[in-house]
Order: sequence, then C-alpha cells, then structure tokens
Amino acid sequence: MRRTFLALAALAASAAPAFAAPTIATPVAPWEASFEGGICRMQRAFETSGQPHLLILEQNAPSRALGIALAGPSLGGLDENAPLRVTLAASDAGFEKRARIDPNRQFGHVAILNGVWLADDVSEEGGNFGRIDLDAAQFVQRISVSQGGKDVIFDTGPLADAALVLNECTAQMLRSWGLDPDQQYTLQQRAQPVDPAKLAKEMQKSYPRGAARGLRSGPLEVVALIDAKGGVRECRIIAASQWADLDAATCTTLTKARYVPARDAEGRPVASYWRTRVTFLATPRDADRLLD
Repeated sequence: MRRTFLALAALAASAAPAFAAPTIATPVAPWEASFEGGICRMQRAFETSGQPHLLILEQNAPSRALGIALAGPSLGGLDENAPLRVTLAASDAGFEKRARIDPNRQFGHVAILNGVWLADDVSEEGGNFGRIDLDAAQFVQRISVSQGGKDVIFDTGPLADAALVLNECTAQMLRSWGLDPDQQYTLQQRAQPVDPAKLAKEMQKSYPRGAARGLRSGPLEVVALIDAKGGVRECRIIAASQWADLDAATCTTLTKARYVPARDAEGRPVASYWRTRVTFLATPRDADRLLD
C-alpha cells in the first residue's frame, strides 16, 4: 500500500504545472512625458537581463481609467485569446484582463491593456470624476501580468508622480474643449444619451454603404461635447479607426442624438462631454444587405 501511495504521489508531482521564476524588469531611466496626437502619455524604460523593455501609461480623454502598454521580449508567448492576471502589488489578488498582444520590431512584443483603474472602486460618479486616483496610484508597487505559469513584473514603485502629470495633462485637455476641470471633477451627474438603446440602433444603421464593399471594420473612440441644454456642440474622434468614412458616420450619428446634460455640484445643468467606444464589425451578410 505504501509503495502504491508513493507511486501515485510521484505521478501527481510530475503532472503538476511548472511555474518559472518571474521575469522582473527594473527601471533604467526616469519617466518621460509627451502629448502627441491628443494623447497624454508617460513612458519609462526598463531592463531585464540586458534586454530593453518599455512601460507606457496613457489617456486620450479625462478619466479615472488609463491605458497601459507593456513592451519587451519577455511578453512573448502570452495568448491574447485568454485573460491575463494583472496585479499592482505583491499582496494584491489582482484582476483578470484581456490584452491585445502584438509583435513589435523594437521590443519583440507589446501587451496593451485598456481601461485599467488603479483603485478598487471603478465608479466614476461623484467626487474625483475624470482624474486618476492619486492615493491609489501611490500604493502601486508594480505592474505584473501573468498567464499559464508565466509572470512578467515591471518593478515600477509608486505611480503617483506619473499619475499627477497625466491628470494635469487631461485637465489641460478639458480647457481646450472649453470646459472647467474643477467643475467637471465634481459633477453630480454625467452627460449621457437620452435613449442609449435608440442611439445604438442608429449607430448600426449608420454603417456606410461604400464601406460594405471592403467589409471595413474597426474600433474607434469618440467624445461628444454636450451643452447645458443637451445638444452636441462638437464631436471629436479621440482614437480613430483606419477608415475616415466610419469615423465621419459615427460623428454624424452622435451629433443628431439628444443627451441628458451634466449637472454640477449644485445640481445645475452645465456643459460637459460624453465619451464612448464604437466597434464596427462588418460581415459578408451585411455587405449583401447594404449593396442589394
């Protein structure tokens, strides 16, 4: 019996997954700030075993969320069809997040995470609207992504200084839109479509007939600047698709819609903005329908 137990124990041990030691990238340069193409960006060079890595934090509109890009040969082998486990501290249980994994000529691979909050509370209602939470950013120890026994750690230390620069950049973005940052940060109510379901249907119908021939698809992000009466005074593409006609059709549809205006700290209607992401996914059936 003991011999059988030992044999089973040995079999179980051999079948257990092998977890390699984590790859730890350490910073080799200070943070660098940039504002190109309407994007607020902080980037920093890292290195592990003599191999260059890069970390980018960015925002294309004011938000508590930010985009994170991790680049380096250590990211090779990650599967974008499965979620990554992301942790921000050694004691952090983390969260699952899907990433876009792309090859990169300079760094080998890049993993892109969209819409990451540094705080547990992901609500953007009430106080601190439109800004990264600096207290949460100060408690970040690292940005780690893991999957299937592979663990890559960017040893960032606290991110409060980088987050502060991003907040200052997006505040300036608000001013360029004709909005008061302090007012936007303390809204009681955000601007939003009067009828989201109707707007979604109109967006589907807005797919250009000419785009059907090439089955043009793609995501884009857009901001509608809403006045105090709920009308759109301007539509801005903040992350363009690769097709100008899809971008234009999106803005045309959003501009025709009606919105519930934002309300300031005293409950008065004020000008603000509404941000959304639109993804066009064209199929041969769509082409047949539109070109018939």
